[in-house]
Amino acid sequence: MKPLAVTPGDPDGIGPEVVWKTIREVRGLGARLLCVGARRPFQKLGAKIVETSEEELRLALKSHRLRPPTSREPVVWLLPAPEAPSAGLGNSPSILAGFQSGWSIKRATGLVQRGLAAALVTGPISKERLTAAGYHFPGHTEFLAHLCGKKSVTMMLANDTLRVSLVTTHLALQDVPRALTQQKIISATKQTFNSLRTEWGIARPRVAIAALNPHAGESGLFGREEIEIICPAIRKLRKSGYSVAGPFPADTLFARHVSGQLKHRFNAIVCMYHDQGLIPVKLLDFGNSVNITLGLPIIRTSVDHGVGFDIAGSGRADPSSFRAAVKLAERLSRRGRPGR
Repeated sequence: MKPLAVTPGDPDGIGPEVVWKTIREVRGLGARLLCVGARRPFQKLGAKIVETSEEELRLALKSHRLRPPTSREPVVWLLPAPEAPSAGLGNSPSILAGFQSGWSIKRATGLVQRGLAAALVTGPISKERLTAAGYHFPGHTEFLAHLCGKKSVTMMLANDTLRVSLVTTHLALQDVPRALTQQKIISATKQTFNSLRTEWGIARPRVAIAALNPHAGESGLFGREEIEIICPAIRKLRKSGYSVAGPFPADTLFARHVSGQLKHRFNAIVCMYHDQGLIPVKLLDFGNSVNITLGLPIIRTSVDHGVGFDIAGSGRADPSSFRAAVKLAERLSRRGRPGR
């Protein structure tokens, strides 16, 4: 089986630590993960590193003689990032970290696109550092969409209790109402349905759609987005044969969904903005939640947490989300295709 391409994230964050902890805890996992990133954080962690190159990987796969590390002790199998940023960026440690983060995402995505890796699993990045290093994207989702030539992708967060998809992602809250359109809601919902069918194996999915405003707008008293944007999008989806319901007031939707109080059991909820969907998912099971990008031609999963600069190097980082992301990426890659 082809390896999973892993980007540990910002070298100064907790990403390398959760990768290394997972490799140590799961026997033989290091042979299935090709880490693409900086060498120095793994050296600080005391990891044994086995380096490779893209050319060595290509030749090994072509000859069907892929020989990842087989040492009895845990090993980080690494395609190392450059030790200096591109010319003109400066030499500060934060610029180098942002450059290595962006370089790793671009390189690892290319491995999957060229068939040298089965899927992409990403660690947490600093969006501020990424931008400062010349990668002008507000997050992984937008960066990956650009690399894959996709105008429309959808962020999904999932655990064993709840799946949510987002219509808008990394935007200031004040910009969300202006960014909402019927087409964006329809696109995110369709990509959610495709994922539920192809990746989760649900033959007849049902999806709930959250309102934007308190009390679903109260017939326009608290905003007209439900009347003018969300409800028309729902009608168009139903007309096209999609089993959707809503818009539901978000303050009660998640509690009623989890407790089974809704008339129908839904397989996912489409939310209008970032925190509306991510707060309930992370509250229910932060440690085992996984970020999945829908609509890409490649499979991509990720941790659901940030860089954790405040605890980096302390040994206290929890690897549960990364372990769940690896497990899901392996399962999805065996199914053969991502939801589109």
